[in-house]
Amino acid sequence: MDFVFPRLPTNSMQFRILSVTLLMLAAAGNSRAADTVDFNLQIRPILSRHCIACHGPDEGDRQADLRLDTFEGATDFAIVPKDADGSEFIDRIITDDEDLRMPPADHAEALKPAEIKLLRTWIDQGGQYAVHWSFAPPKTATLPEIQSGARVENSIDNFVLAQVQEAGLKQNPSASPKVLVRRLALGLTGLPPSAHGAPVQERIETYLGQPTQEHFASLVDQFIETPAYAEHWTSVWLDIARYADTCGYSGDEKRDIWPWRDWLIRSIQSGKSYRDLSIEMLAGDLLPDATEDQKLATAFHRNTLANNEGGTDDEEFRVIAVKDRLSTTLNAWMGLTVRCAECHSHKYDPISYREYYQLLDFFNQTVDADNRDDRPKLEVRPVRNPATMAVLEDKITGLEKQLEGKPVVWQALRPDEMKSRNGTEFELLDDDSILATGPLPGEEEYAFTFEVPAGTKVAAIRLEAIPHVRNNGNVGRAPEGAFILSQIRLAEVSADSSESDEDKDDGETILPFADAASDFHQVNRHPRSAIKAEVESGGNHGWAVNHPLTGYKAHHEAVFELKEPFKAEAATKFKVYLLHEPPWKRLNLGCMRISICDVEGAAAKYEKKELDPVRREIALAIAERDAPVRVPVIEERMKKYRRDSFIMLRGNFRSPGEKVEAQFPKAFAPEDGEFPMNRLGLANWLFADQNPLTARVAVNRYWSRIMGSGIVETEEDFGTQGTPPSHRELLDHLAVEFRDGGWDTRKLLKKIVMSATWQQSPALSKKALEVDPRNRLLSRGPRVRLSAEVVRDQALAVSGLLSSKLYGEPVYPPNPIKRVVNAFTGGHTWQESTGEDRYRRAIYTFLKRSAPHPLFETFDMASRDVCSMRRQTTNTPLQSFMTLNDITFIEAARALAGRMMDAGEEDEVAKQIELGLQKALYVPPEKHQVERLSKLYLSGVEKYRQDLKAAAELTGQDDKDFDVKKMDDSQQNRLAEHASMTVVANVILNLDNFLNN
Repeated sequence: MDFVFPRLPTNSMQFRILSVTLLMLAAAGNSRAADTVDFNLQIRPILSRHCIACHGPDEGDRQADLRLDTFEGATDFAIVPKDADGSEFIDRIITDDEDLRMPPADHAEALKPAEIKLLRTWIDQGGQYAVHWSFAPPKTATLPEIQSGARVENSIDNFVLAQVQEAGLKQNPSASPKVLVRRLALGLTGLPPSAHGAPVQERIETYLGQPTQEHFASLVDQFIETPAYAEHWTSVWLDIARYADTCGYSGDEKRDIWPWRDWLIRSIQSGKSYRDLSIEMLAGDLLPDATEDQKLATAFHRNTLANNEGGTDDEEFRVIAVKDRLSTTLNAWMGLTVRCAECHSHKYDPISYREYYQLLDFFNQTVDADNRDDRPKLEVRPVRNPATMAVLEDKITGLEKQLEGKPVVWQALRPDEMKSRNGTEFELLDDDSILATGPLPGEEEYAFTFEVPAGTKVAAIRLEAIPHVRNNGNVGRAPEGAFILSQIRLAEVSADSSESDEDKDDGETILPFADAASDFHQVNRHPRSAIKAEVESGGNHGWAVNHPLTGYKAHHEAVFELKEPFKAEAATKFKVYLLHEPPWKRLNLGCMRISICDVEGAAAKYEKKELDPVRREIALAIAERDAPVRVPVIEERMKKYRRDSFIMLRGNFRSPGEKVEAQFPKAFAPEDGEFPMNRLGLANWLFADQNPLTARVAVNRYWSRIMGSGIVETEEDFGTQGTPPSHRELLDHLAVEFRDGGWDTRKLLKKIVMSATWQQSPALSKKALEVDPRNRLLSRGPRVRLSAEVVRDQALAVSGLLSSKLYGEPVYPPNPIKRVVNAFTGGHTWQESTGEDRYRRAIYTFLKRSAPHPLFETFDMASRDVCSMRRQTTNTPLQSFMTLNDITFIEAARALAGRMMDAGEEDEVAKQIELGLQKALYVPPEKHQVERLSKLYLSGVEKYRQDLKAAAELTGQDDKDFDVKKMDDSQQNRLAEHASMTVVANVILNLDNFLNN
């Protein structure tokens, strides 16, 4: 048998049309045999394509008062059942009069003769309509009988083989055990087999030694138990949830929502059912005695975009977010598109204009309102990575031991009096910090009075800017969290001075500063600019702390050194003045603490980390360990504050029409009173037995991720405009099993991969290429192009660089785009992570909506602005440029080259290359691959011996200390060999079989 492996673009419209046509023709063939036309498979697609846009459910745009999507409407005057020749419907289709012909030439293409013939036959047979296949509850069909000799492992194979054999094709033999192990590892965990630990490796060895279904099932179970499984399937949800680490729109500010991502990983790893997971995400806050985790789950719907640009209408963007939540919910759980019903009844599916806004009312009762601070927020202590926590605890313990017997350098002061110039109020906290509250004036000056006992020496003061929950976890009071300290002044208060004096200089002696230092400051925002005796109001100076990674959410401090230390001969009062008069308004400190020390030269010593650095390090480590994160969540408004919902005329929130209240669409409605009319009721309605779509859509999604394409290819559209299912009875069979089996995702995935269908070889015969070019009949095993995340993670894994660290804040792997400037927010600097954070799984990479990582964008990752049910797969030259030149892939190639070279002696190049191929592809390498890569290696060695500088650059050794002259011949040869092997490794990481599964 001749086999070929074509690379067919799965997003091609031509192939989509071909797929639908083949399915219709197959159905037509079955119908001819039975002499009965099937309305759903043969007639509905014709009506949908040519007629329904003008003669469908949308009463506002219906032409000639003719409705062709129902039997009653069609037979009113257009169709005469059992009389095609007497039906005006047929007359208008076949007429030569351009003014009368339907559809009009400017609306749709004319019907083909074969389509007209089908319509005639259908009408002559009675013109009967049927509920769209996906709108009827799924039912389990009798298992089809198949020809003997085929391999059947479970019921999936019965349904698939029935169609394969009917098409005149044969089942492919099973793929080799090693191919199946790699396919399974990447399919279930997104990582290659070599990335997994001892328990998995033991099961792999057992299976390869004796490749039985029993041993394969044991291996499947072991993969499902790994954290990598949970991380991989979380990534599927992130596209649906439109998860990102920024708010979107023009400002695209950072948003702390990553604890929700970690909750999702933990939930999937714990085996939480699809139903429970979904209900918690949609309405966890409404569950009885809702836990913190159930409230956190609702952050799913806080991934909506938020517009913080000045001058925008918060209500407008709140409504946009509510509409997005409705669209996402019905798309993700029911596979229905509803956005067109914002302005008119759905043109194709049974959701009316009124029903859309009744559904909207379910989501219109939440507290969030496009506020700049993203409230309401839930303060959570995220689950930390165990290894990270152990390191932190050891670090704190070790640092505390270093402090034993050492004096305290800084003495925190507690103010006797707290005043402000323009109305700010203050609250003194237990840790001696001062929280600014009350009004937020455009400009402000704080004045804090302290008393120190006799004998106290003050050489410097320290000002701490402390993030606080009431300031949205920021150091400043401004909505975005910024502050600019224009000036700091220190004044000694005379003993006979009255505290009620209006003139602050009366009886006060200014103590000038000589120098200042800080742990961080923005460019041109050094604290030294805040110690001048005279500063310009509105001047562009002062201390500010917008950090490229932490923004305004990290603790910072500045040290201000006096020109002359002063010593209190008696108990003495002094004042600290903090002035905020920058060019921009309301940039005032939010929470602060003031301390003193008696160390001279404090500023210089602080910069050299000689001024109590250990205690500073301990404080930062404790803050990292204990710091809560405030996550945006969904919270229901109290009944007395319930919003009224209206039909929005033409979708405009400023044009309210009829008032409506929450109701389910009639086509899918449960019995009256079965569910409460709130989000929890909606969530339970989605999982009611009578809901025909939820189980089908879920099964189809998981099938698609494993098989490469869904049984319904248009995962986002199960309505009348979606593609027909390739195996309708199989989909219904799996949907019923999934629903009745407790919505167990693990069980579903295991059944799919245990089927003979999934385990087939992907080899393609000439006949299969002709009959089933896109494998819609599943006449062979899947061949799937890896997702963006898996492409990167696999390269790091086979090179040995991938970190297995779980959970935590987003990381910043290498990125060619170092700086993104956004309107009004100052932009974002991509400060690359170091250590293992540089090589964490892609799911943890910081995702900025306006500038996603180029690797992910190039490999078709969803934009995450809106819900994305599936990714379109493209093949472009840019993808090759990325995997050949991106620094992550270069570093992976370097590391893989090192592993290859360590595997054999210098004269064993073929053995080293075989190892590299084996690590990357898992299967034994082909002889011709080794020969060609060996030639590439030898030519590279010769080249790099002549250009050692290029060799050093490729291998990452071209630092400032690099000097060829200091290297002996052996070192030079080793450098050239490493560079050449890096080129070979880079080629291996770009092989077609490496980028596909």
